[in-house]
Amino acid sequence: MEIQRRPIPGSYIVAADNRRAAALSREVHIEKVLGQSDETTFLLVQAQDARADFMPNYEYTGDLFDKALQGNAERPVHLDIIEAPRAWAVTRGNPDVTGAITDSGPDLTHPNLAGTLWQNPHEIEGNGIDDDGNGKIDDHSGWDYSDNDNNPSDPQGTHHTHVHGIVCAEPGGVAPEAKAMDLRIAGGKRPFSSSVLIESYLYAMNAGVKSINTSFNIDAFVGDKAIASTYRELADHDVLLFNSAGNDHKRNPKRSQFDDLILVASTDTAAATRDQRSDFSNYGVGIDISAPGADILSTLPGGRVGALSGTSMASPVVMGVDLLVQSAHPDWNAAQRWAQIAGTSDRLEGDEMGYGRVNAGRALTETLSPPTVSVTTQTFPNGQTMELSVRFDKVLDPASAKDPRAFQVFNEQGEAVVSGAPKEVRLGTNQLRFDFAKLPKGHYKFVASGQLLRDPFGQQLDGNKDGQPGDDVVVEFQRVV
Repeated sequence: MEIQRRPIPGSYIVAADNRRAAALSREVHIEKVLGQSDETTFLLVQAQDARADFMPNYEYTGDLFDKALQGNAERPVHLDIIEAPRAWAVTRGNPDVTGAITDSGPDLTHPNLAGTLWQNPHEIEGNGIDDDGNGKIDDHSGWDYSDNDNNPSDPQGTHHTHVHGIVCAEPGGVAPEAKAMDLRIAGGKRPFSSSVLIESYLYAMNAGVKSINTSFNIDAFVGDKAIASTYRELADHDVLLFNSAGNDHKRNPKRSQFDDLILVASTDTAAATRDQRSDFSNYGVGIDISAPGADILSTLPGGRVGALSGTSMASPVVMGVDLLVQSAHPDWNAAQRWAQIAGTSDRLEGDEMGYGRVNAGRALTETLSPPTVSVTTQTFPNGQTMELSVRFDKVLDPASAKDPRAFQVFNEQGEAVVSGAPKEVRLGTNQLRFDFAKLPKGHYKFVASGQLLRDPFGQQLDGNKDGQPGDDVVVEFQRVV
């Protein structure tokens, strides 16, 4: 069933600076504080009429998560494909490093999950007191936002149990000595809404989590300003959010419009089709990376293990690699971690599966070479160029790409007639398209600056791909009338 959304009457979400949040309490009814960052407070408010900064709180119904398909595997082949043993020679994860899983609830009684569960160090279990003052009583092992209680478990929770196991539990856990924070956001008494998702994300962020996995169908979230604002808040506070690319065999799914999260496509694991796109997987521009997602062996409810397939399985593989990178490099920020993971992935045929298939072994052992970009033009037979596309071969530092001189177009007189990227570059941006249809007749030169553009480690752009940083990318083209 396709996901449907409807605005909840009189229910709004406000992302306000702390001073504005205090003033709102005197103007409207604040139902709940959803969470805070250093600068912003997210509020759930009730009001008869919307204001300029009030964002609708939507209720979502339908197939919320990207449903997994039945798989077949006798051993965790995906760990060999991503060279996990090579990564484990460096680290198997750190118990102080935690990834959050927002899903439909896992079977927390599964014996393989024992020892992998995040424990709130500031909460005394079972004393009936909100020890850490976060508004959650006895949230010792996560939270159930779907039932609004401290038990995120669902004994029948196949999807969540399997995803949790892929992150850090035997037999298929990528980061077996890291921890997972389980946050149940769907399947209980409360309807799933924008506010439920936002509150769970802010909870994880405020608990110090730097990686979150949501294997949900988020196509319907496009246009939800409150959720998009929260994605931005996470990205601006050093959190990588991983999400499944979807199982609809679609090119450029709607969710690919989000540039503040990492979308993960699925590759096959069978010997004959290894590293080919799984036939169910979405693909296209905006997909960020790929991982094994077919026939993935992991935990299932009732103490079982078994194989499932889907981009829901591929996404936690990549988050598991991020937990390994965090464990090995606790001083790296989100941009550096993502640049390392993307830049050491194994390239796949074509350019619609992101930076490539994730490789944990390379991510933990290799040093990145300077970043490069690939440029293509849409040119008519008469030589006229209408469009130019810049695809990032490696992750660029968004701050460096914001400089108006980073991307420029010069006319025959050497004047800059275009300055800056056509849209804001974020960590999840992997391609820019420049539209030249309005340029007058003439010869032009497109320049991507080798001095200004850098990766998150400070390495300058290698414009001519000779292995040396600091060279411009230069493409000459013409416009004819």
